[in-house]
Amino acid sequence: MRIAFLTDSYHPTVDGVVTIIDTFKASLESLGHKVFIVAPDPGEENRIEGVRYFPAVAFTSYEGYFVPILPSNKLEVLKEIRPDVIHTFGAALMPLKGLIAARALRIPAMLTMTTMVTDTLGYYSPLKNVPAELQEKVAWVYLRWLMNSMDGVMVHTRCIMDELEAHGVRPKDGRIIPAGINTDVFKPTVGPFDIRDTHNIRGKKVLMHVGRISYEKHVDDIVRAMARIDDSVLVVVGDGPAIQSVKDAAEECGVSDRVVFTGFIDRVILPEIYSVADVCISCSRFETQGLSIMEAMACGRPVVCPNARAFSEIITDGVDGFLFDGGVDELTARIQDALADDGTVAQRGMETAASYSEENCAKMLLSMYEDLIDRKNEELGKER
Repeated sequence: MRIAFLTDSYHPTVDGVVTIIDTFKASLESLGHKVFIVAPDPGEENRIEGVRYFPAVAFTSYEGYFVPILPSNKLEVLKEIRPDVIHTFGAALMPLKGLIAARALRIPAMLTMTTMVTDTLGYYSPLKNVPAELQEKVAWVYLRWLMNSMDGVMVHTRCIMDELEAHGVRPKDGRIIPAGINTDVFKPTVGPFDIRDTHNIRGKKVLMHVGRISYEKHVDDIVRAMARIDDSVLVVVGDGPAIQSVKDAAEECGVSDRVVFTGFIDRVILPEIYSVADVCISCSRFETQGLSIMEAMACGRPVVCPNARAFSEIITDGVDGFLFDGGVDELTARIQDALADDGTVAQRGMETAASYSEENCAKMLLSMYEDLIDRKNEELGKER
């Protein structure tokens, strides 16, 4: 099968969407299929051989992201690929281009809602003078039309499908397909790269956050919780537009010397990084799956997350992870619970993560492609 992935974000951007795309591409190709990536052009110095690009401009409200130029839909790029199905990721212009191209090519198009973009409008929308409530209302008009126009819509967790349906999304074919975890890679390990020595934090309780540092992830709250825990340090793995606010929180709490910023780290050594942590933490109520937390669980680390969206679906509090509802006080208490874990919760977390294997998730996706193609062929047959 020939599959075209059209995505709003791709390398050099590093985020959960990009990780999911790379994971599915590798899994599908290991099963004998061909996957083509089509993305907004990040500029000559950042292009990757084999990736097809649409002309784009930098998105000034969010550094590192690029927006394709309308109205050109670069149909010739997709004609050259000759895909059997177009699979779009995101909720901006690339899915729209994919939908237009699929109709012209008379093949199915589907969308994966990996990011609930309406949650981010208050942080990154360029329309600063337009009330957030109005922006969200208009955004849902577009998103509802876009997803209802697709041949299929895929999400990673039931809670996100429920949210879409509550906003009037009625997918022609809606499915819940998690992004897979490579448990052959993400597992407890010890390697030559040890950040405890690199950053002189040996003997400390290591709290860790892994992922893009954006405002909606509230990494500053982890700083405030860490400040209340004796002999602890916070290792922040990643980068992003909110990193200065995290540094400001550390300075306000008087713990700047206890917060380590590693920047982006190659995924090849991420299992070693996770395994250094005594507990991995997310404060994001934004996640549709929470891939970095699942990777931490696969590496045998106890995790602490909000009791919201994907986390409340994946994690059972006190069984395979720890959930919190309130603010910094409760977050601090749950971190201390995780630090006190005797290994039982962490072990169950590994078992939970193992149930999300890459191959199983890729096979679920292939089944969806096959059904969409069959349904499209049936529709075209009726037209004739």
